[in-house]
Amino acid sequence: MFKKILLAYDGSPEYRAALRQGAELAQFCNAEVYLLAVITSSSAMPIAGGINPADLVTEEQREIHAFLQDGIERLRQRGIKAEGRLGYRDPVDEIAMTAREIGADLIVVGHRRRNTIERWWRKSTSKNLLAVSPCSVLVSSLQPEDES
Repeated sequence: MFKKILLAYDGSPEYRAALRQGAELAQFCNAEVYLLAVITSSSAMPIAGGINPADLVTEEQREIHAFLQDGIERLRQRGIKAEGRLGYRDPVDEIAMTAREIGADLIVVGHRRRNTIERWWRKSTSKNLLAVSPCSVLVSSLQPEDES
């Protein structure tokens, strides 16, 4: 079945639900787990006067690293050994590239429900990942009981 599972993780409730589902699958399949957090650089954003873009990037890196450590700790609490990785490119590209690199059998991502404007403005990672993924993709949807 699944021997290597790549879990994309950003610390959000949707991705915590995906982490739980991926962890359950990993336990069932006795699979290796790779946890990927992606840093999307804020340095390309226009910055108001008085704000140092390097400070924003450093803070973003700290936050993403903390999400990654949190995810690894959640997996360890379930008795799962996981390797953490940081990515620095577009999330879809980074997830697909990492899946190829590790030889993943499954990618697990969370799904965020968005309104019409959000769907128009921001691309869907899970939808775009389906077009470029080298393996199966599980898109986890947040359930009301997962929100706690």
